[in-house]
Amino acid sequence: MDTNANTTKTAKKKKKTSLPKPAKITLKILRFFLVPVLCIIALYVGVVIGYVTIGDGPASDVLDIETWKHLINLIFADR
Repeated sequence: MDTNANTTKTAKKKKKTSLPKPAKITLKILRFFLVPVLCIIALYVGVVIGYVTIGDGPASDVLDIETWKHLINLIFADR
């Protein structure tokens, strides 16, 4: 009797609730698009924090192409 109760408990623990196939596909699509979007948002927030807080620059200059050209010229300038 005791072994039967143990097998019932392990069977309940191993039983997983599976999602329907459309839900699985939707979750995969969300992961595929959500992760890169969150990475881009994190990059943007980091650049804004670094440029505005540490660099004391205006937030509007973060997306300005001239700012990035100047930064690249500073990094890769001939020494």
